Amino acid sequence: MNVSEYRIGSGSLSLDGSDVGGTTPEGIVVKDAPDVHLHLSGKFGSTPVKATLLGRKLTLEITMAETTAANMLKVFPGSVSADGKTKFGGVAGVALVGHTMVLTPFDGTTPWHFRNVVQTSPIDVAYQTTNERVFKATFTALIDMDVPEAENLAYVS
Repeated sequence: MNVSEYRIGSGSLSLDGSDVGGTTPEGIVVKDAPDVHLHLSGKFGSTPVKATLLGRKLTLEITMAETTAANMLKVFPGSVSADGKTKFGGVAGVALVGHTMVLTPFDGTTPWHFRNVVQTSPIDVAYQTTNERVFKATFTALIDMDVPEAENLAYVS
């Protein structure tokens, strides 16, 4: 056992090379949801005999403490900045542009690099006297067709 490899703590987050500022103590949560097909055999009934990876959904749940206009554009899909305003609206079917995202742990361990993420969750922004105003968002990694298949969602290095 190597207890020096036990870790705790948050990290910094950049989107398209720009720091998004601080996060709350909830920090950033990376989730990997593999889609695994379990093969069954008549001989063994409902006990799987083989597994095949069909795909995976890699997401990042982020609670941003800095509710700036720049961060608002990053977390509200399809929002735009023009004429001194952050604008919400438009028509259905507009393609979202993916972003690069890097999660760098404060303890100096290896960063996560996500090649192509889009924000995919509902956003609640609380204007309340007893709660901090935050942007809580989930980003989903999309395939980047221009890189090797083994790292077309993300890599740690």
